[in-house]
Amino acid sequence: MLFALVLPLILILSVVVDVGNWWVHRKHLQTRDTALAYSGDPTRDPATKNLQVQQPGSVHVLLNSDRFWQPGDPMNGGARLDYTWDIDGDGAGGDPCSERSLDVKATDDNVPLLFGFIPFVADPKRRARIEVRQVVEQNGMLPWAVPEVEPAAVAALFVDENSGDVIARQRLVKGDDVNLPFLEWVTSGLDWTTTPPTDPFAQSRVDLRFENTGIVILVSKVEVLPDLSGTLTDLCTGDPLISCYAGDGNQDGLTFIRGWSDANGTPAAPVVRDVSVINKTCEDPSAPYFIRTGDCELGARAVIHFGDNPAFDPRTAVVALDAPGCNRRNGCEMTYRGPGAADETIWETRPTQNAKFADDFSGRSTFSINVTTEFPVGVTNKPPPFAGVAHPYVAEPADPPPNYSPPDVGGAGPVEYLKLTTVDPVPDANSRNTGDPPLASVIVTVGLRPPFQIESPLEPPVVLRVGSPSGSQNQAVDCDKSINFQTEIANGCKTTYRENYGDWDEDGDKEWSDLLCADYPNGAGLPPDTFFPSPVPDCVRVETGDKIGPFRQGIAQRLTQPSCAPNNWPEELADSPDFFTKYDLANDPRYVTLMVTDYGTFQGSGSSSAVPIKYFAGFYITGWDKTGTNPPCADNEPHPWYSPGYRKSLDNGDVWGHFINVVIFSSSGGGSGDLCNFDEVGTCIIGLVE
Repeated sequence: MLFALVLPLILILSVVVDVGNWWVHRKHLQTRDTALAYSGDPTRDPATKNLQVQQPGSVHVLLNSDRFWQPGDPMNGGARLDYTWDIDGDGAGGDPCSERSLDVKATDDNVPLLFGFIPFVADPKRRARIEVRQVVEQNGMLPWAVPEVEPAAVAALFVDENSGDVIARQRLVKGDDVNLPFLEWVTSGLDWTTTPPTDPFAQSRVDLRFENTGIVILVSKVEVLPDLSGTLTDLCTGDPLISCYAGDGNQDGLTFIRGWSDANGTPAAPVVRDVSVINKTCEDPSAPYFIRTGDCELGARAVIHFGDNPAFDPRTAVVALDAPGCNRRNGCEMTYRGPGAADETIWETRPTQNAKFADDFSGRSTFSINVTTEFPVGVTNKPPPFAGVAHPYVAEPADPPPNYSPPDVGGAGPVEYLKLTTVDPVPDANSRNTGDPPLASVIVTVGLRPPFQIESPLEPPVVLRVGSPSGSQNQAVDCDKSINFQTEIANGCKTTYRENYGDWDEDGDKEWSDLLCADYPNGAGLPPDTFFPSPVPDCVRVETGDKIGPFRQGIAQRLTQPSCAPNNWPEELADSPDFFTKYDLANDPRYVTLMVTDYGTFQGSGSSSAVPIKYFAGFYITGWDKTGTNPPCADNEPHPWYSPGYRKSLDNGDVWGHFINVVIFSSSGGGSGDLCNFDEVGTCIIGLVE
């Protein structure tokens, strides 16, 4: 009688226990999936951990499969069913790297009953998925806001420097000279199928009747077809999203075309016609008229007309170049090289009498020529100097003086290459006869710092000038409150920041959230009072002053103390797969995260400015500036710009290395809704989404 009363209770209890057992199996599957192990599937890996309870051989796990394992499938279902699901729909297949996702489906086949009173068995199924997403906010990066130049449009403005009038405008288009390490923009409309190129639509033709023509480079950040009408002031100061790069004043060009006359001279009043600057020792590819740093020598060649008086011997004239580095009293001596066409004479600086810029010189220089004759005998003729026959431009000093800062007006900015060529039969595009022809061909090629990109590991390293020039504006930022610049380099920024550039309106195109950092007027509120602010700032405050010393101390503390961190960057292409997939970058201090910003945002001055964070970028440091004869670490890569044994001051504040995009395994970042793009510079993070 008692058994009859208790039996229903036993049956109910056994069902509850068996159902609970299924739940235990189901949760155990989820635990393993979340751990992203092979979920205790011994058919895939006999050494797997976290085996299932009761019957571990009944667990079957599939990776990136479009369905769960089913009875009748191979016991090792992964052999046929793995990577069959094109998760992102791009047709590239289902492997985790292509999909940037790992979807794990686990099935526990025929979970056994503990009591056997239920007339069927269950097959618990669980699923988990991780995705590799672009980082949208992060901490731990270095306190460097590295500017990137990625303009929507570039134009060349031809300016009459005597009046300031814009006399011509050229829209430039993107080019790709494989011999130049820049992002090139060149005069549009040219036919490059011929060598040299031709100009079938006369797009390069400019009215050069003017004596002094400067070329100002206009860069538009957003507008693809910016309005090029109006005065130079209208074009260069009316829109904060447009920047102009010029010489030492608003109407002085970064490069210069001298217009000369073919008027005849006399022994008493000679005429200097064509003048060309000669590159002697400059390594810059756009020398001699545009030079990145002026630690080199230039010469000059001049065509001088003394008339056709047979009684005058032009070799008796005294001709000298007045230019930086020349003797203040006598200039750089020029010698007679021979006759030219139509009573012209050719003069050139002596090999030991060249112009040479001081290490602290930058900006626009002036070359002039002095001519003295004695004719008739006993009569000395010294006409006024032929001033401004050329204006070579030096972008920045080779050895910046203390507290040096780029000019607030003018300056080369991101322009690292600027060269003029022509389809006309003339020897020098920077020196033109004002009357031949009426419209002269001038092809402008501008080389900007290229956008950062993922390249072959064997490509030369990228140079970042994070501490130079060392003046009121540099690439240093103040990311943490009450922590100095040196410590921020050594340990990374503790404060979390967020990207300013993204597809915020979800229309498929990226845009700036606050390019001008209007949410932080005069840098107010930066850096935040806490390391985990809300809202997370998308702008960062600029550090000012000379940062070369703290930069060197911080980089030494990070990479050389107590000993040099080994440079593990692959030297052979065959070594790169293991480096990028197996090497522990998280514990290598040479792997750092950088903040990338827009170049034009560094145009301002003063300690209160802020710059927007465009994105975060992974970077592997392979070298940095030397303080003595040898590099700080013996296995550093050599500086890619300079020859061995270069003067140590040339690399002040330089860091070089390679951009990489790897997945960070930490809580130092937050992912966006976009899957990682391993082909672009950035940082990515793993997140559990299901």
